[in-house]
Amino acid sequence: MNTTTKIFTVIITVIIATSWSCKQENKNPEKEETPKSATVEELGQMNRDFAKALNAKDAVAAAAVYSKNASILPPNEPIVTGRANIQAYWQGAIDAGIIDATVKTIDAKSEGNLGYEIGTFTMRFHGANNDTIVEVGKYTEILERNKKGKWISTYGMWSSNAPMSTE
Repeated sequence: MNTTTKIFTVIITVIIATSWSCKQENKNPEKEETPKSATVEELGQMNRDFAKALNAKDAVAAAAVYSKNASILPPNEPIVTGRANIQAYWQGAIDAGIIDATVKTIDAKSEGNLGYEIGTFTMRFHGANNDTIVEVGKYTEILERNKKGKWISTYGMWSSNAPMSTE
């Protein structure tokens, strides 16, 4: 083998080896950092903030815990979609005489930027006869982590524990 052929063979070998090495590195790029799972405390904060807003008679703050295109599925009523409509819904509850609300998380989990929470609630309302109506029930929230890292609701559903009326 002459000198030119040897030099050419070495150059080609170096190019192939470098190219193969680069391809190997590209096959294993650094993994994107996956968001850590949220704690039950973090996931339940959305509903604690919601109850706090209702107790303050603040429909704007109550609606702020929902994503822009969220939907709520109230019992025995049509689906309410969009933060503005959700705000109007909760303003109606406030105007109807809500006294206070409490929530308790039973379970919550997340995977990446999606999560859920289930829990119980108690709401007290002013009744028509100047009495107090107490509503106890359960809820489910489908949550997403927003760009600021805060968990907000995309879908919320709740129902009473009271038996259905037979009247």
